[in-house]
Amino acid sequence: MTEEWDHQEFAILLDRAHDGDDDAFGILYEKTAPMAHRAAQHIVRDRHTADDLVQETFCLVLNAVRAGRGPRSSFPGYVLSTVKRLAYRHSTARGRTVAVQDPAAWDALLGRPGEPGDASRVAAALASLPARWRHVLWLVDVERYSPSELGTRLAMTPNAVSSLAARARKALRAAYLEAATTVDA
Repeated sequence: MTEEWDHQEFAILLDRAHDGDDDAFGILYEKTAPMAHRAAQHIVRDRHTADDLVQETFCLVLNAVRAGRGPRSSFPGYVLSTVKRLAYRHSTARGRTVAVQDPAAWDALLGRPGEPGDASRVAAALASLPARWRHVLWLVDVERYSPSELGTRLAMTPNAVSSLAARARKALRAAYLEAATTVDA
């Protein structure tokens, strides 16, 4: 599937975005995010990681545009180049990462159950999350690393680490509530 890019429309929207028009940037996002997501997913082979990389890409591009830098033409090409760079950097970093499965560490995370079955619901909710989300939750909420400390380690910006942790917490909360309601039903 190929997109039909109206280069003049992109140029007008990009000029408006450089002038501080957030709605114009939103339209640029809507038009280019699917392409960026496909490119990221092709490289990292994981939908959730691709989502994170696309969000980080647009955060970086928006910050660059707001600072008077960033693309002046070929917005889709700029976004594609940025998301590919982040995806390859992520893949390289993941290649050097060693996963440790420590049951005692998970028990420390889960703590003592508040009611019968609570620990199993928490464990099930946690297990339902993508590995990257579990990993960042562990590092931020258990080991108490700050997003700035984790940025380099995870090949992400500190803002992207914060955003990833927030999405992971929200997903964990939703998975836990879903597990609790299915048990109660």
